[in-house]
Amino acid sequence: MNDFDFYLKRKAKEEDIQIPDSVKNQIEETLANLPEKETPGKRIRILPAVAAVAACFLFVTLFLFPNMSVSYAQALEKIPVIGDIVRVVTVRNYLYSDGMHEMNIDVPNIEAGNSEAAEQINQEIETLTKTLVEQFYNDLEYVGNQGHGAIYVDYETVTDTEQWFTLKIRVHEASGSSNTYYKYYHIDKTKGEIVKLSDIAANDEFYSTVEAEIKRQMKRRMEKDSNAVYWVDNEDFGQNFEKLEADCNFYWNKKGELVIVFDKYEVAPGSMGTPEFTIGRGVTDKVIKPEYKNIKG
Repeated sequence: MNDFDFYLKRKAKEEDIQIPDSVKNQIEETLANLPEKETPGKRIRILPAVAAVAACFLFVTLFLFPNMSVSYAQALEKIPVIGDIVRVVTVRNYLYSDGMHEMNIDVPNIEAGNSEAAEQINQEIETLTKTLVEQFYNDLEYVGNQGHGAIYVDYETVTDTEQWFTLKIRVHEASGSSNTYYKYYHIDKTKGEIVKLSDIAANDEFYSTVEAEIKRQMKRRMEKDSNAVYWVDNEDFGQNFEKLEADCNFYWNKKGELVIVFDKYEVAPGSMGTPEFTIGRGVTDKVIKPEYKNIKG
């Protein structure tokens, strides 16, 4: 017998639980509808043990849980504003290729019922992609056949759970040199709200704590790898990393750890790509809001 069985027995002894007639009727109806099998000479009910289990399960789920467990009853009330089903579909694709210049831009659309948060994100993505398309054609008209250029935009659903949704947009531009940057969009499904980095911070200590951890990791990486370069405590390579922006990119990994993502050239030379820093739960648990402590990607 597991701990949950002991819990049910103990609660049954502590509380005088009367089974409502409606529950009794549902149990009886479940038993009455169980299939029967004819055999020569007599009728035999199939799997009487299953009948007992079914009746017990019906009783527990319909009556016992909501009355015995406050947390369970509260959980039933916390129905996500958006719901469990969120789809991301490509609603438009911008294509161009002439042998010297290329464009391939996928435009995603979040389908989540009548969610205002999803609609707002969709509008932001549409504005972003239209701006990139216009810029591509403007550059094409300006340079003509004098060189090569390309732009690619794609997307990925990073997280889609009962509580949390994250969509990642990747933009890669190439014209002489290359540049890559990301845009992460987050929705707290239980609130139906868009969430930015500033929204998960419990207080101002959040920023100083996470900034200090990122700098520590930068220095540690450079100590372990002579080819690693970050703009920290060194003016020779550009502006040092000093502070997190309120809308800095982030996501939650599968362990529930906060991952901070920087664009190319933001905190390091282009050779370092788009650096990511995983901030352990031991660092963040004291400085983020309680409702965001157990989110996993």
